[in-house]
Amino acid sequence: MAGTAAGGAEREALRTVGALVGVLPGISSLYGGAVVVVAGRAVLTPGALGEAFAQDLAFLRYSGARPVVVHDAGAEPVRRAPGEDEGTALRTVAAGLVQRRLVGLVNAHGPLAVGITGEDGHTLTRTASGDLVADPGVLRTLLDDGRVPVVAAVAHGEHGPHPADVVTAARLLATHLSARRLLLPSDAEPAGPAGATLLDMAVPHVLLRTLYGLDTPTPDEVGGAHTHAPRSSENPTDRWVAEEAREGAPTGPGVRKLPRVGRR
Repeated sequence: MAGTAAGGAEREALRTVGALVGVLPGISSLYGGAVVVVAGRAVLTPGALGEAFAQDLAFLRYSGARPVVVHDAGAEPVRRAPGEDEGTALRTVAAGLVQRRLVGLVNAHGPLAVGITGEDGHTLTRTASGDLVADPGVLRTLLDDGRVPVVAAVAHGEHGPHPADVVTAARLLATHLSARRLLLPSDAEPAGPAGATLLDMAVPHVLLRTLYGLDTPTPDEVGGAHTHAPRSSENPTDRWVAEEAREGAPTGPGVRKLPRVGRR
C-alpha cells in the first residue's frame, strides 16, 4: 500500500514538473514585456473568477512579465449625486470600489498591485478637441518597481475627470508601452484593435490558459456551455503592434484573433 501511495505521489510530481516545464516557452516569450489586459465584468464581480484572475496576474508578474490592467466600473451601477458630473461619479465607483477590490485580491499574493486612475500623472487625458491621449510615465515607474498597475479608465480633463472608453485607453497604453500582448474581453465594444486577443473571461484562469497555451476548460467550468479557452494564432514572441480600431468582430470559436488593418 505504501509503495502504491509513493508511486502515485511520484507520478503526480512528474505531472506537475511537466506542466511547469511546458509553460517555459510562454514565460520566456513574455519575460520583461508588458501585457495589457482589459478586465471584463466577469472578473470585476466578487467571486471565484475575480480570485482566479488575480492569481493569474500575480503569476505573470512573478514569472517576469509586466501586466497592466485597465478597467471601468464593471457591473456596478454608477449613480450621480445631485450636481455631480459623470466623470466624478465613475471615479467614485471604479476607483473607490471596483479597483480596491481587485487590488486587494492581487495583493493577497504579495505587495504587487497599485491602483491609479487615468488622472494620475495625466496617464490618460481628454483634450479640448475630445481626443484621448496617453502618457505612460507613471506606469513605467510602477512597472520598473515590480508593481502591477491597475488603471481605472477615468481621464484627466480641463474641467475635471472624464470617462474614457476602456478599450481605447488600453490600446493607447499598449502602444506606448510596446506591449507584447493586448487582451480584451470577448464582448468588448467596439470589437477592438487589430492584433488584440479576445478572451472569454467567464473561463477560470483564462489569462494563463491563453498566454501559455494550456488546456481548454470543461463545460462545468463555464456553467455548462461548451466554451473553449482562447488561443492566439499569432506567435506570442511577436510584438503586438497597435493599430486603429474598426467595427466588426471576426467569426470563429474560442480565441478570436482580430485581423490587422492598415494605419490611417
